[in-house]
Amino acid sequence: MEPEPHNSFSSPSPQTTRLIEVLEVLEKDIKKQNSLKYAFYKGILYGFGTVIGASVLVALFGGLLTSALQTIDSAADTTELLSE
Repeated sequence: MEPEPHNSFSSPSPQTTRLIEVLEVLEKDIKKQNSLKYAFYKGILYGFGTVIGASVLVALFGGLLTSALQTIDSAADTTELLSE
C-alpha cells in the first residue's frame, strides 16, 4: 500500500508537528535574546569579566616586574660587594 499524499485538509504529519514545536521554541529564544533585559544582564556580566580579567593581568605583570627588579637590585648589590 502506498501512503496517502499529504494535503492541507488532513491532520499534520508527525514531522510537521515537530517542526512547528521547534520553530516555536526558536522564536521564544530569539525574543529572549533580543530583549533589553537580556542585553542589560549580558552587558553587566561582560563588564565584570573584563574588569576581573584586567585585574588578574595587571597583578601578574606587577608581580613579574617586582620580581625582576628585585633580581636586578640584588645582582647589583652582589657586584658592588665583589668589586670592593
